[in-house]
Parts: sequence; structure tokens; C-alpha cells
Amino acid sequence: MPTITKIQNPKSQVESITGFIGGGNTFQDETVIKETELTKFKNILLSVDGIEPRPGSLNYGGTQDSRVRGLAPFYKADGTRKLLRFSGGKIYYKNGASWTQIGSDTWTTDTNMNMLQVRNNMYLFNATEVLRYTDGSTITSFTTLATPTGLAVVTQGTAGTTTYSYRVSAFNSVGETLACASVAIATGNATLDTTNYNKLTWNTVAGATGYNVYGRKATGLGETYLTTVYVLLYNDTATTAAGDYLAPSNVTLPPEANSTTGITCAKGVFSQSRIFAAGDPSNPSRLYYGGAGSNINTFYFSDNGGGATDIFKDDGSVIRDLLPYQGGVIVWKDTAIYKFYLNSLGQPTLEEITRAFGGISWRGSKHVENDVIFPTKKDGRLAFYSLGNQQNYSSNILRTNELTIKIAPNLTDVNVAKLQYAASFYFNNIYGCAIATESSTTNDRIWCLDTRFGSWVHWDGMSPNCFSEYTDTDGTQKMYFGSDTTGYVVEMFTDDRNDNGVSIPVQCATKSFNQKAWQYYKKYLNPTIQLKNVTRTAAIEGDIIVDGVTINGNFTVNQQTTGGGGAGAIIPGFFIPGTSAGETSAGGASADTIVELSYMSRARSIKFEFRSDTLNARYKILSLSFMYMILESKRLPSSVRQYIS
Repeated sequence: MPTITKIQNPKSQVESITGFIGGGNTFQDETVIKETELTKFKNILLSVDGIEPRPGSLNYGGTQDSRVRGLAPFYKADGTRKLLRFSGGKIYYKNGASWTQIGSDTWTTDTNMNMLQVRNNMYLFNATEVLRYTDGSTITSFTTLATPTGLAVVTQGTAGTTTYSYRVSAFNSVGETLACASVAIATGNATLDTTNYNKLTWNTVAGATGYNVYGRKATGLGETYLTTVYVLLYNDTATTAAGDYLAPSNVTLPPEANSTTGITCAKGVFSQSRIFAAGDPSNPSRLYYGGAGSNINTFYFSDNGGGATDIFKDDGSVIRDLLPYQGGVIVWKDTAIYKFYLNSLGQPTLEEITRAFGGISWRGSKHVENDVIFPTKKDGRLAFYSLGNQQNYSSNILRTNELTIKIAPNLTDVNVAKLQYAASFYFNNIYGCAIATESSTTNDRIWCLDTRFGSWVHWDGMSPNCFSEYTDTDGTQKMYFGSDTTGYVVEMFTDDRNDNGVSIPVQCATKSFNQKAWQYYKKYLNPTIQLKNVTRTAAIEGDIIVDGVTINGNFTVNQQTTGGGGAGAIIPGFFIPGTSAGETSAGGASADTIVELSYMSRARSIKFEFRSDTLNARYKILSLSFMYMILESKRLPSSVRQYIS
């Protein structure tokens, strides 16, 4: 009697993914990343329920010069609001649809300008020329003082055989001169007091506010800071006005350069009611700090509270960035990060955060909520880190964490020589940093971290040299960048999906789905895509990729309506060509658009890629679903089989 065997068909199952908030992940193999992560992620904006093209950009005002090298908002106490730009070696403000120069001063053309507003003045730093500032109408600079002359030192009281040596410098409201040549005596009393002392006199210096005295006994450091006076006389009694012993400084030496015309720095920040500045090409490890109150411009050591500190001078690295943070200043050098502040006694204090890496750009670091995000170089590639307090550690301990492990392979595509010009912004929950890719000499890619999801994408098609928020008189707050290629200031995050009338090319791709059964073939059937607000004909194209390499099907999503599927709207059907005969997906009275692909393939994995390059294309990819059957009985090809003897 014959035997009847019942062969069951493989079980039909459904894979469904909603939302792609994971962003890019190229660190892991595309078959093992999360379902909501992407293998391609160009010019997209993530949302909690789907992917859409990034916002557009629009030129703001007229063009001026060929490159915008600085951009900053200027808000005065009287209500005046101006957006300032630096280009062509000049400072401008936006005046209607055009740009008007402030004053007649010029700077080196091919330099970046970093601007800092303090008390109705905008301070101008460009790492090449000395410090100047503007009140929005005029430019103010400082006059160089001469080094003091005619220093004389005379023993008063009982003479002795002790040697003393002194030098004197002059200062004004912004800096300090070199100290004059030392003058020594060998007849000083061994013990100085109000009876036996050394009398110092010197000639007046035109325009000087006061004088700093250095000296007393020769040390390994030479003459060091003693005191500040405002007359042409100092009696060194070795006592303070209160009668205490006056000891020379252990660390403060006479200046190495005349800074009375203003310091030369790349960037300044405001913290502890003072200006901190760095980027002096002659002193690349020096951090300057101004005085408090009316001495805000005073960047020299005196009783006005200004000064400078060399942070590990001549250690082979230079200061790359500054940012105010938690009652001090974060200082990035090439290979280390520090926090600097003046303690309650006004003494400079330096704390080390890390020596594992440092900073790369004066415009890279940005406050992001309670933390700081900044770019750096690590293991020969670009990387982004956060800096802030960390749970389970002391509240005053600052720690760093890398944020870009998942996209690390993509961050080797950089022009390392141009990383010093990286520029960052934070707007609409997005931290963005513009960098130059390997084939570019200007910033042409913006790496964007959506802080809501901790996910990365990149935006191409723009050329930002610098970024700035600006709040207009009507309260409208917008984000702008200065173009490094067109001479325009450009508004970002516009509603239209185009860059000044040019379409935005979008590309995104899912993981390779293998249903965690990589060793078996599957039968994949009828993938279905859920979209929303598809507003342009043929806006979206796509490929179905099997086993990681083979494009096995191509499809196009067409939408004939112009406003999307609103309440009560009827979504028309779509003809979807594929590897097998197409079919029409039924529309319904719903705000979403369902597209079913008439498709069947046998493969071990399946992947979906979407593209668009249509002017003003608007859509949102919400969900993806497909049916599959695991074909456990289908053997792998003989080319991969080995027979064990």
C-alpha cells in the first residue's frame, strides 16, 4: 500500500519597521545593525515617525565679496540689532537687502574673524592683526606705548652689600609694554624696611595709565613682578601698604612683547565677568584674561586683575579652542583639554580634563544643553565628543565621551589640513559641524547629530565657513551661515526643500534584513512602504538589494496631488514596476500613502535604498514591511559547500 507524505509549505511571516530614528551606522555589518538604523543617510532629517528630506537654504540679503569669513549677532542695550559679517577684510552690517561697511578699517583679507560681544562693544579677533572693537558705528583701536626709560635705583638709609635688580614696564587700558633693561645696585641693605629701602625713579611714558615694577633679588627666573604704581616713583621697602612682607611673584615674568596696541588672538570668550583670549601666533600656548569691571580691555598682570598664563608652553601643541563653561573656560590644545579659572583669591587655576586628545578648530565647540560637543582628531580620523558631568562621578568632575563610534568609518573622508576651519552650530535640537571632505578645500559636508535620538546623518550641498543665530526685531530667531564660496549669508532651515532653487539630492538605505537566519534562503514577497505628504511626481526612486550586492528590483513612487493626503482626500493608486508584473496599490481616505511592490525574490537578505533629487520634493518615509518565508529545505549553492573526509 503506497505511503502518502504531507509536505507543508514554509510558514509565511511579516517583518515590519516603523520609524528610523537610529540614524547612520556603518561601524557594524549592515546585517547586524538595528532595524531603525541606516547604512546611507545623506541630506535627510530624522523625526520620531520617519525620514524626510532635510530643510532647504536661501540667500539672505545681497552678496558681498567672495567669501564670508565671520558672522555674529550684535544686540545693544538701546535695542539696536545688527547682523555683522566679515568679508574682504572689512566689517559690515546688514542694511536692508544690502551690506554697509562699519568704519574704514581693514584687516588681512584671507583670515577668519571671530567676534565677541561684551557691554555694547563687539571685539574683533582674527589671529593676525591686533585687537580692535566696534560699537556698531565706528572701529576703535589702541595706541602703542613706548618702553619706559631713565630707570634709576638709589639706596636710601644705611648702605649695605646686597645686590638688587629692577625693571619697569608701562601699561594702558589694553596692554603692557616690554620692561626696560634691568638696573642693578650692589649697595642695598640686606633687610629692606621703611628706613632702609631702594628708591626707583623713571621717565614718564606718554599715554600710560600706570607702571609695573619687576625685580628685587636675582633668581633663576630673573626679575619677577613686584607691584603696580601710578606715579614715576616706587620705594621698595619690601612691605605692603598694610605692613605685610611683599614677596616677588614666583611665576609672573616681564612681558615678552608690547601688547599696548592690543593683543593678537584668534578667539575670545566671556567668563567670570572677563574676556579670555588665545591664538596669539607668537605665543600659541598663552591664555590671556582681561580685568574685571572697567578694566575689561586690560590683558596684563597688575592690580587691575588682568594677566596671561602659558599652558604647558613649548610642549609641542598649541591652543585650538576656548569655550566658557561652569564658572571657567575650557581650553583645547592639540592633545589635551583643560579647565582654567580664577579662584576666589583671583589666582589662576588649571585643571586637567584629559590628555588623550584635544581640539582642532576655533569654531568647533558648541554648548548643547548642559554639555559641550566638539570635534577632534582620533586614530587618524575625525571624531566628535561630548564634555560634561557624568552620572556616578563627582559633580565637579568633567569627563568626555565619544559620540561617533557608529559612523567612525565615514569620518576618514576629511581634508585633515582644513579641519582647523571646522565650524559648528546648535539649532532645532541639531548639533551640526561643517568640515571639508578629502577632495575639498572648503567645508562641504555638515555632520548632524539629532540630540533627541543621539543619531547622526550628514548634509551635503552647502559651504559654510561660519554659523550664527540671529533674532530679528520682530523676535524671529533663525540660523544662518556665511558661505565660503558664494559671498552670501545664507538662511538655513527654510520650509522649501531646495538650496536657493537647486534640488537637494537625498539618499538613504536600510540595513540588510536576514531575519537572524543568515544561513537560509528566504522567499521575500510584496514589500510595502508607508509614506506621508508625497508632494512631487516621481519624487522617490528606490532599489531592492539582495545579499548585499545585487540590485534585484527598481521602483518609483509617483504622487499626483500637490498637497499630500489631508483629511478627506483620496490618494490615487500607484503603478510600481519591479522584477515581476506591476500592480496598483489602492489609496484611501487617509493622510498616509501605502505603496505595495509586486515583487518576489529568493535570497538570504534584503535591503531597501531610497533616492530623490526633485526640486521641492516633500515626503516622509514612515514604515517598511515585507513578507518572508524561511526556506530551510533550500540548500546553499555547491560553491560554498565543503565535504569533510
